[in-house]
Amino acid sequence: MKDHSPRRRMKALPQPKKDEREKANSDVTVRAMTPEERERMEQLKAYEKPTVINFKKNYKTKRMMDMSINQLVKSAHENAVNKGWWEEDRSFGELIALMHSELSEALEFYREGAPINELLYTGISGLKPDGIPAELADVVIRVFDTCGRYGIDLEAAITEKMAYNATRPQRHGGKVI
Repeated sequence: MKDHSPRRRMKALPQPKKDEREKANSDVTVRAMTPEERERMEQLKAYEKPTVINFKKNYKTKRMMDMSINQLVKSAHENAVNKGWWEEDRSFGELIALMHSELSEALEFYREGAPINELLYTGISGLKPDGIPAELADVVIRVFDTCGRYGIDLEAAITEKMAYNATRPQRHGGKVI
């Protein structure tokens, strides 16, 4: 289930500088904050990236990046099964719609002004990866899960399709976009 808290709908904000954070957390108050200042402060707190966990150095994440595409397919499908997403079978059409929903979520982030190449962290703990990169990852994870369910050799399909695409003429088919 997606997190639809108000925090998710906010535009991405730049990280406050260290001195701004110290000033905001200071015990000395010269005057009361205006409602606008208070709201801005809450927004800054909501989008401050976690410093406790560095996801890039996470052992499991590093180990997963050493996996082949088919190993990632297997892992994604096993995780979905273990989390109960396959207790009832789903139609292929439903799976395609779920992939599409993740693309739509990425588009919504873009329309709200989120940075294209930056993970945002949301949720109650502030540790849930979110934003355009996270939604695109969700698309790929759903594709992996579907391939795992139907036994599709995605690695072979990608290799074959990329080899074929390399033989096609420039902007093949005469399409504008």
